[in-house]
Amino acid sequence: MTEPGNADIVLVYFIGTFAMLLLAGAIFFFFIVYQKRLLRKELEINKIKADQQEEILKNTVQAQEKERKRIARDLHDEVGAMLSVVKLNVSRIEKKTVDTKPRLLATETKSYLDDVITQVRRISRDLMPPSLEKLGVSIAVEELVSWINKSDEIKIGFSKSGDPYRIDLKKELAVFRIIQELVNNALKHSEASQIFIKMRFAKNYMAISVADNGVGFDMDKLENTGLGLKNLESRSELMGGDYKMKSYPGKGTFAVLKLNV
Repeated sequence: MTEPGNADIVLVYFIGTFAMLLLAGAIFFFFIVYQKRLLRKELEINKIKADQQEEILKNTVQAQEKERKRIARDLHDEVGAMLSVVKLNVSRIEKKTVDTKPRLLATETKSYLDDVITQVRRISRDLMPPSLEKLGVSIAVEELVSWINKSDEIKIGFSKSGDPYRIDLKKELAVFRIIQELVNNALKHSEASQIFIKMRFAKNYMAISVADNGVGFDMDKLENTGLGLKNLESRSELMGGDYKMKSYPGKGTFAVLKLNV
């Protein structure tokens, strides 16, 4: 039979053990709650940072497009107009000049001016195609392809399926910039002999693909560098599009953009 003193010791022992377990449980519970609060706070901070970065990116893109539009307008309205006046004056000199050498010089100068005016128009269209606002992205892409094909340095094929429709102008502009960037990258880096652009206008989505038969590249090596890849992804994310690119050394490059409408 247990003596009264021993029973008290045992009781105290069990109470102390229970209290320690209870305290340990409370500490563990507090730790879990604290960790969840930290995680929730971290997620909130990350969301705020992501929202801020998205807002900064939107403002940057809007500022870029505004500046492009201003430069395109200045090139077309001011520089283009002045060059046309100079060409007109040279034409007058050409008609009034009797001597052969000055006349030939005026003719040659007029030819150079024609080339410069053409280049100014091309640059102006690249910066902000007038047809984009008036007629839509498919017509703007057709004009881009036509201008590049006139150089005879490379041939770009273009096809579209479905009935072209208009979407928000900002999204159309983003789509055009992505196509423009992909084509420019192919022209500069791919050493391709052919580029092909496809546009599909479905009921619920618009899909665009750009492919070339160039040298390709290792995607892993260029994940964080060069070719404006991050810019393409950023533009796609801003308009809620799904953008993917595949490329392998010696096998060309293929990029596709899908946009729900």
